[in-house]
Amino acid sequence: MSARLIEFPEQGLPGTLVRYTEGGGEPVEVEPRGAVALSSGSRLVYVIDAADAEAADKEALADGLAGLPSDAFVVADLGGATDGMLRAVAGQRAVRTLVLSGDFTDEGVAALGTMPELTDLVLESPRFTGTGLAALAGSETAGSLDTLVLSGTTAFEPRSLAALAEAPHLASLAFEGLPVDHALADALIALTPHLAEVSVAERPGHDLALDVLERLLAAGLSVNGIAAPPENAALFARAAAEAADTGAFEDEDAEDFEDGEGEEDEEPQERGVLREITDEAELDRLLAGPVPVLVHLTAPWCGPCSLLTPVLEDVVEACGDALTGVKIDVDRAGWAQERFDAMGVPTVILVRAGKESFRFSGVASAAQLTGWLAAVGVAAG
Repeated sequence: MSARLIEFPEQGLPGTLVRYTEGGGEPVEVEPRGAVALSSGSRLVYVIDAADAEAADKEALADGLAGLPSDAFVVADLGGATDGMLRAVAGQRAVRTLVLSGDFTDEGVAALGTMPELTDLVLESPRFTGTGLAALAGSETAGSLDTLVLSGTTAFEPRSLAALAEAPHLASLAFEGLPVDHALADALIALTPHLAEVSVAERPGHDLALDVLERLLAAGLSVNGIAAPPENAALFARAAAEAADTGAFEDEDAEDFEDGEGEEDEEPQERGVLREITDEAELDRLLAGPVPVLVHLTAPWCGPCSLLTPVLEDVVEACGDALTGVKIDVDRAGWAQERFDAMGVPTVILVRAGKESFRFSGVASAAQLTGWLAAVGVAAG
């Protein structure tokens, strides 16, 4: 295998440097000092939490980053980030994922326009208002960006999102701790149709209002993994709110499952209620029939899928002859994700009379799903 060397400062950089090989192999922590060897296919991830560092140390870190080759990292996670650190990391043209938290300003964000491989960007700073996004319009970064996460940006101005109209591949926007009101909804709707997905981490005082949710759904956006055709937006928004009030699946429960807690005693078991399909022609025949079909896109390696499948089985079983449930392993049926334009698994789609009635991704409770089905006229028997 051919190898290359990435030269780090002889005195080293603070933080953690991990080398991994795409397509396999265990990640290995290496020291960010001197010459670091990379074999063909290996990449570097750099993580630093400089939140408690002195100003002089942050300045030295920025100088160290600025002196690195432009292809040093593919992932960088900078805690305690300053404008100087943002300007320095902007020189990393191979970075695909960039996570920034600290007290940086719009001036620092405006410097991030020279990253042609960047697809995922996380910005967390109380001093960031959004005006720095204007400098990214038409930049190399805007041309590649797929996902933007804004967290803790308490001074953020919704109108600044207009600059993202020139980010043609931006499909997903996530907001953590920001109120999603009509002003933000206006800005999001203006970004459709290339913007397809909005995620909102609700906090006290930032609950997503029913009328705002309805507007976003009616505009064709997926909100927190839930989507419905415009004609079903009002019904579906009400059903989603009502299901949430009954006690939806909690995030911490999903985290416990993914961490392996309770696997021996609490992991639900599949019962074979859902019809397994690998042949697209077989699915076509079902979809052409008179009974609505609930399509579950899954994969054997997907933990949340294993948690969701028994829930779907319960709901499909309760609906009796009014609903058909199918399960499609996307690893065995390579056509499935493209056909349903699904970015990941689990994804669940209800198809009725040849048209999509709604969809969601991630894990949902039986109460949520039952409410959504009832909203579009599919009730338990």
